[in-house]
Amino acid sequence: MKTDRRFSTFEILVSLALVLILLGVSLWAWDPVGRGRRSRDARRLDDLASLKAAIEQTTAVLGSTHGVPVSSASVGATTAVGGSGWVPVDVSEQLENLPLDPMNGQSFTDVWGNSVIGEYQFVSDGYYYVLRAHLEAEENLDLYRTDGNDNGWYEVGTAAGLSTFFGL
Repeated sequence: MKTDRRFSTFEILVSLALVLILLGVSLWAWDPVGRGRRSRDARRLDDLASLKAAIEQTTAVLGSTHGVPVSSASVGATTAVGGSGWVPVDVSEQLENLPLDPMNGQSFTDVWGNSVIGEYQFVSDGYYYVLRAHLEAEENLDLYRTDGNDNGWYEVGTAAGLSTFFGL
């Protein structure tokens, strides 16, 4: 005699629950949103480090950032490296183009939970300068606390206290 073995509703529900648990754990481990934030922040950190190095090489020859007080943002600005871009220093010997924030001109939530605009900024009094950007990934919160006096931006540059040197 042959028995007809079918799955009970209980067995199907248990199997479905296990599959959903495994799917949830794999999505949590994969974390596509966090990965995107970390990736964009890594690009921001690399962009500002490269730009700072290019400016340092240029100002080592010139002695300053041209003596012209400047505050500029990369949103809607040109990426020209010859001094006519959002950084008014000719870094054409070091870079092909000025970088733009990965979220340039778009709103996103920074590490403090504030809604901000994705942009890089250059601020200079002609001698000292600051490059700054907002970061997204919570892992980078300490960078805000250790880079200067303004905890609303990640900053690199030569001004003491960075952007607070300019009263920003």
